[in-house]
Formats: sequence, structure tokens, C-alpha cells
Amino acid sequence: MAWNSAAYAMLGPDDESAEARADLTELEHATGAPLPEAVREWYLLGGDRRLAAISSNLVTQTPDFKGQTINRFLPSGFLLLETDSQHCCRWVVATSTTNDDPPVYLIDPDDDACMTRTRYANTFSDYAFTCAWDAELWNGELLTDFDHPLPLGALDTLKARLTVLPTTYGWAMNQSCDAVYRFNGPALIALAVSGTTALWSAIAASSPVTREAFVRLIGAAPEC
Repeated sequence: MAWNSAAYAMLGPDDESAEARADLTELEHATGAPLPEAVREWYLLGGDRRLAAISSNLVTQTPDFKGQTINRFLPSGFLLLETDSQHCCRWVVATSTTNDDPPVYLIDPDDDACMTRTRYANTFSDYAFTCAWDAELWNGELLTDFDHPLPLGALDTLKARLTVLPTTYGWAMNQSCDAVYRFNGPALIALAVSGTTALWSAIAASSPVTREAFVRLIGAAPEC
């Protein structure tokens, strides 16, 4: 089973290496148990390397397993996945669990014990996919707006008209939020929401008519 196939579809095909396998074996020897299946596959097949190449954050790669930063979190039972580019937060996942595709948590940047953790993604594969999808979205042509009211019923309408993608919680690239909602279809749309406010919205669509229709739907400022 390819746990992270949706992420690989955007990042490129899997690319297993002997070096990654050796680094992974050494880490699992140190923790005393195999990593959860989805996490293990990600590192074994090179998802970490391909994400690091397009991400603005510091993404943990298998050679980092030997470093002091990673080892700070292992005694608490967590693997550091990623550090925000401005050191505002980090992402971690449990190193040992009966869940093959476990949740990913946000923690305060200097919380080695991971006591501040809050759920960011419901599964690791959701985390991997949204990392890749977000990077692809923001590297394209976008119409963005910030701090605008989100009309009542806008999310329900988006869910009815577009394909609903995984939601993440707590962090919206540069600030705290309730959730980031993502949609695919005739338009690619991401909304970082806090209460009834869209902290930011991003829309990509090849058709100006389609783009403008969704701009009105979510209450964003129209194109000039």
C-alpha cells in the first residue's frame, strides 16, 4: 500500500535509496520500534527530500536523524517532521503507535517534551499531501486576499461545488488559525479561517469567469 501516493503524485515518483534505508534503520534501532507505516514509507521512498526541495520550511530529511535537533524530541516519543521558517512552531509525529497513519501535531518551537501539542492533521498522509498541495498552490498564479469576512454558508457551498481536500488545524503558514480548508476542481481554493474571518484566501483558476465567481462566493476583494 502506498500510504502517501497523493503526495507523490505532486512531488514526483518514489525514489528509494540505500542511504535512506540505513538512516531509517539506525533511527528505529534508537527508538526500539519501527516507525508507523505511513511515516516509514515517506522517508524510505524519499518524500522528505522532494518536499524539502520546494518547501520554505526546514523539513526533516533522513540524514538529519543523526542530528542533535531530532534527538531532542525522541525521548518524548516524537519525531520532528518540520520547523517553521520563522521558528514559530514545529510539526511532530509519534515514533511508535498502533496507528499505521497517525495524526501530526503542532508544538511550540522550543517544547522538546511536546507537551504543547495540538492536532494539525488527522493523519500523516493528510499532512504529507497538504504540504505538497500547498507548495504547488502558492508557487502558481494566485488571487489572494487577507482578513476579509467569510459569508455565511460559503464553506458549505464550496463543499457542494468542489472536491473537499484534507483540512489542517492551528497554523496557517504565517499565523494561528482555526483551520485551513482546501478544495480542488475548476478552481483550487485555500481558506485560512478564524471564526467568521478568512485570515487569507487563495484562488487559482484558468478561467477568469470561474475565478471571479468564487471570489464573490467567499467574499474576497475582486480583481482590479
